[in-house]
Amino acid sequence: IDRDPKTGEPIGSLQEGATTLVTDHIPPTTLAVRKAGLHYAMNMLNGYGITSIQAAMVTSDELEAYQSIERQGELNLRVVASLWWEREKGLEQIEYLETLRTQYKSDLIRPTTVKIMQDGVMENYTAALLEPYFVPSNTRGIPMVEPELLKSAVTALDASGFQIHFHAIGDAAIRQALNAVEESIYENGQLGHRHHISHLQLIDPEDIERFAELSVVANFQPLWAYTDDYITDLTAPFLGDKRMRWMYPIRSVQKSGGMIAFGSDWSVSTANPFHQMETAITRMSAIEAIEAEPLVIEERIDRETAIEAFTINAAYVNHSEHETGSIEVGKYADLIVLTQNLFEVNELDISETKVMLTLFEGRVVHGNISEF
Repeated sequence: IDRDPKTGEPIGSLQEGATTLVTDHIPPTTLAVRKAGLHYAMNMLNGYGITSIQAAMVTSDELEAYQSIERQGELNLRVVASLWWEREKGLEQIEYLETLRTQYKSDLIRPTTVKIMQDGVMENYTAALLEPYFVPSNTRGIPMVEPELLKSAVTALDASGFQIHFHAIGDAAIRQALNAVEESIYENGQLGHRHHISHLQLIDPEDIERFAELSVVANFQPLWAYTDDYITDLTAPFLGDKRMRWMYPIRSVQKSGGMIAFGSDWSVSTANPFHQMETAITRMSAIEAIEAEPLVIEERIDRETAIEAFTINAAYVNHSEHETGSIEVGKYADLIVLTQNLFEVNELDISETKVMLTLFEGRVVHGNISEF
């Protein structure tokens, strides 16, 4: 609860978990409203050429909506559902997560992942850092799950057959996530669940090679890797040049042998993959005309890597690379037709790409096939 430093009175803003003081009082959403929202999201995603997703925060209510739409024959997505880890609870919640996995698993819905939120964000100093922010409080952020408990939770979830989907933005949270996976391998062996860490805004260089060593997928949101006001005003002054060098180090993780996959974090930012590809390639904004230097140009990647990160590598994260993610005989006809060739167009024009046609298992879910 943000408070006036002199009076101690609340000033009207809540950070991270404190928002539950309000959200706990919001009336429940009906199934009809949830289904309407899902239809909206499906149409939008299909319009961007997306036919498979990993939903990052899923409760039983959302699973009910997915299941209802699937039973109506209207689900146009392959969905890996990340079940939400309640950090106020302990290992006793695993049995409930196993029940959800059994109850809702189907041809198109796989509730086989657990989402663990390990820290906050840079802009309000809640992302967990190894060294303090350059602010009067010298805070290092907020690790949301105590690191030793995180090790126990990840080890137990891994043994139970779950993939772990970490939210980790600061270098301390990322190290804690990697340490937890390392502990699970020590206890369980390498079970091949393809645990992945999302966001990865600041990785300590000593941890970059550990992604390959531990078979942890680096799940970046590349749209954020450019010099905007969040970076210049709310991040760089409080981190300093030394740490700013390691902002979204996509190329470094790739060079070390780590698996790179991309996601959007929609609805925080656009789900348009072409905006994100261009930013990953140029390290400049694909949306705004900003006069600024690229953000750590050493970390830019080539277009082949960017395309793979959104197709076959993303399918790998979802354990579906043998079904989709590339155009091959024997895979589902999840195909799209674009307005331009991503391999030939100028890299600064990739964001202008539009999807003319989307097929899901050979069925048109966006566009009009009669136009071809």
